Amino acid sequence: MLSYQHAFHAGNHADVLKHVTLCALIRALRVKTRPFFYLDTHAGNGCYDIQEQSHHDEVAARFLQETPETPAIIVDYMRLIQPYIAKLNYPGSPLVAWEMLGLLAQEKGVDKNTFADVNMHISELHPSAYNDLKQWTSHTEFHCHHRDGFELLNALTPPKPNRGLVLIDPPYEQAGEYEQIVESMGKALRKWQNGIYAIWYPLLSPQRIDRVSGNTKDTPKHGLSEKMLLAFTELAAVHKIGLLDIRFAHQTPSEIVGMYGSGMVVFNPPWQVNSTLKSALEYLKTTAHASASDLSKVSMLVEPL
Repeated sequence: MLSYQHAFHAGNHADVLKHVTLCALIRALRVKTRPFFYLDTHAGNGCYDIQEQSHHDEVAARFLQETPETPAIIVDYMRLIQPYIAKLNYPGSPLVAWEMLGLLAQEKGVDKNTFADVNMHISELHPSAYNDLKQWTSHTEFHCHHRDGFELLNALTPPKPNRGLVLIDPPYEQAGEYEQIVESMGKALRKWQNGIYAIWYPLLSPQRIDRVSGNTKDTPKHGLSEKMLLAFTELAAVHKIGLLDIRFAHQTPSEIVGMYGSGMVVFNPPWQVNSTLKSALEYLKTTAHASASDLSKVSMLVEPL
């Protein structure tokens, strides 16, 4: 799994969905002035170079435009990434979280570089990515860990303070990772049931044209995200907590498209976040060059009790 690099997908449609969702969750946490805990289990490099033209064309964030109709959470996201894109960089989730906290601090007229009330942790196992991560976040107050993200999640839960958010964005290079996430979530919920957990997952076409042979083959990991979501639904029902699913299909599933979209599933979604993300998704469906808007949706898979 250490061959995986977040940089390959930096700024694409999956990052837009993930980071808009992250912004919405952090804003919801900041409605109350109480301290909170934050953990990013697979933090990546921290920031990415998007100068190469072929890569730059894939940066879906570049196509977003601020208009009077643009949802407020999209405006938040655009404003925090624009300084990076102007330098042909794209911020990873740690910097998106940090900049979002800074934006909210500015709204309240406090020092945007001091978040003493947030216990912040980021983790990356890949050696070179970890070195980049340390450099890109050296100006922040993150505790940076060179550890397996799932092991760290188990070690840090239940956290202090006992409210907060965990972002889980693994590479999914191995089929076993889907089951590993379910197992890790089962442990985490038994230890910290009231935490907000946001998990990114890929949407894969059933079949794919093999680049070497040219033959059409079944996609080995097709359906594993859906199976994982069923397990999450059972976990949420057992623990009597809410489960929200946000799917953004950037393209139509086909033999020439491997990952046609992605999703974010959220345990314990904060109040009104589903409405916030519905409006954001409607905007993305019409502006982010998405060609399969009928497959994009926001669903409450389990209603909280």
